[in-house]
Amino acid sequence: MYFLAAYRRGIFNRYRKGMPAIEMTLKDLNHGFNALMNYIKNGFQHKTLVVHPHYPSRGSTLYKAARSLNLNITNNITSNCVGAVFWEYLTFWEEYHALEKLPSSIEVVNLYSRDISKVFVDEAFHQVFGYSTIIDPKTYFGKIVQKSDVNAAHDGAILEGPIQDTKEGSIYQVLIDNSYGENLVLDIRVPVVGKTLDFVYLKYRDISERFKNTTVKTEKKPIREVLSDEEIDLLDQFAETIELDFGEFDVLRDNDSKKIYVVDVNNTPQGPPASTPKQDGKEAILTIAHQLESAYLSA
Repeated sequence: MYFLAAYRRGIFNRYRKGMPAIEMTLKDLNHGFNALMNYIKNGFQHKTLVVHPHYPSRGSTLYKAARSLNLNITNNITSNCVGAVFWEYLTFWEEYHALEKLPSSIEVVNLYSRDISKVFVDEAFHQVFGYSTIIDPKTYFGKIVQKSDVNAAHDGAILEGPIQDTKEGSIYQVLIDNSYGENLVLDIRVPVVGKTLDFVYLKYRDISERFKNTTVKTEKKPIREVLSDEEIDLLDQFAETIELDFGEFDVLRDNDSKKIYVVDVNNTPQGPPASTPKQDGKEAILTIAHQLESAYLSA
């Protein structure tokens, strides 16, 4: 069936270049079966969510939320859908033009969230919060964090400033003391769907792997047990400033100043995070799904 040019990269979805025909066929069969089940569950109605240009991975919060809402997911543009999401696995998004052509009645989630580089994030953070993480490494005395400007590199390194030999494509930030106990650091992951939700994840990492995507333990907590009302309001303003409709913030609280810092933004989040208790993960996905439906999806 893939001898037709229109279907060389799949029937229901547009799969990556070079994917074997057998793998595409199996994916299409799986999609067709799920679509049939959703059709029955939805009272013999098709409900489709366009996620473009990249098809979300099974580990993404979006995929799990859509499945819990009995939605078909496709990365083929169609106006016969309940909603659309701009979903591109890049730091600087590029393929948004097709989504701009959808009818105005269809709200495109994250359509204008096109830059999640650390420089952009820090500039927006400074605009909203009034303070910043980025410093001049050539004049700063103290601990400095060197990171890639692109997202999800997990290549942070701690240096002693000042330093004269800077690395192109990197940013330099003050080291935030988010240590917890003797051997751990604590990250606060804040889900956003239109605004901050009513919970956060507390991610405990080994201090020797503070920049890696590994966790010793994850806890789901009510947001107001972790952040103040003022901090929540500022995070909501920050989401609005960077035009993030759906995603997550990585937040650190400095032990000395007690200030919070947004150090990363993810607009294609995977989750819930590793080590989240199973029941907490299910509850988190249901909360995300219901907020996505009420805020952005048509009936």
